[in-house]
Amino acid sequence: MSENVTELLEAKKHIIQVSRELHEVGLLVRTWGNISQRIDDELFLITPTGIRYEDLTPDMICEVKISDLSCNGDYAPSSETAVHAAAYKVRPDAGFIIHTHQVYASCCGALGEKKIYTYFEDEDIVVPCAPFALPWTDKLAKNVEETLKKYSDAPGIIMANHGALCIGQDSKEAVYVAEKMEIACNNFLIDVCKTDMHHGVEEGFNSHLENGHIVYDIHDTPNRVKDIHKEIYARRPDVRYIIHNKSEAVVTVSRTATHMRPLLYDFAQLIGYSVKVPSNEHGKDGSNYHNIKKNVNAVFALDDGAYCLGVTYDDAMDASIVLDKGCIAHLAALRHGECHYLSLFDCIRMNRLYRKKYSKLADMYKHDKEKQ
Repeated sequence: MSENVTELLEAKKHIIQVSRELHEVGLLVRTWGNISQRIDDELFLITPTGIRYEDLTPDMICEVKISDLSCNGDYAPSSETAVHAAAYKVRPDAGFIIHTHQVYASCCGALGEKKIYTYFEDEDIVVPCAPFALPWTDKLAKNVEETLKKYSDAPGIIMANHGALCIGQDSKEAVYVAEKMEIACNNFLIDVCKTDMHHGVEEGFNSHLENGHIVYDIHDTPNRVKDIHKEIYARRPDVRYIIHNKSEAVVTVSRTATHMRPLLYDFAQLIGYSVKVPSNEHGKDGSNYHNIKKNVNAVFALDDGAYCLGVTYDDAMDASIVLDKGCIAHLAALRHGECHYLSLFDCIRMNRLYRKKYSKLADMYKHDKEKQ
């Protein structure tokens, strides 16, 4: 094996190691986000699209040319490859880049601010925000490029309604930038938005289908809850798993008697473009008050959190994680008094693209893995 090939292999292994470390601490979740490493002035390595970090192998890491995004390998590179290439072009000091959908930075990026003025320990810091553009587009890459040019000393930026881009000379520095940004953004949410909420999924009454029959995870599930599960399965034949999310943020939103418009693009993708919260226990017709709709994967229960839906357990858990983050963003926006909602057109476009493209891609990789 030549020296160059050996170095590439080690770099690919290192990217996988870093991705798994970030996955363990929650800065990278599922298949969301991406990691890259510069090889030289012409090439960089980047994680593939649609594959979970715990399933990555060196042959899946893609080699990409900075100038034209041409790629070597059997796997498709991350859908945000153009963003990484733009960053490497304008930041010659960049040796390692991490793009995450980390919770608190993402929520700050939905507030309509051009900069987030906050602090980390005893240090005042400013986190620039790149204007919103649809993910995977040249416009997003251009917005990132212009923001990095304008704030040439910023080690990281927020992409509005999307996530964070963290830059370092090496992986250690880039990881530190991501961790520092998340703490600083949480400080902003706590101090400015009065939103101090832990991100996570607190499971209540879950169920799944086995041979057409509902199986409840908890034996003594109340009848009122069972009625909701039955209604969901009856009206959503595509659903096989339901996770009842009772996290602090989700329960708080379930008390607001309103509806949620997406502030984050992954919410539009996985949850839907408008999620209603029931305003009473009886509804207009006296019996049906749950908003169960096709392609909306969260059903709120008044003052009792929400039921997150999926074809598989992982799908339902993905929806639960994204719903919790979306609820934190929703509450922060209400308390901040200003935000930037995604347009209905953009939400519909992202939702359809995700369902058609990425769900099929995930199924393909899952099938290939089962064959091995």
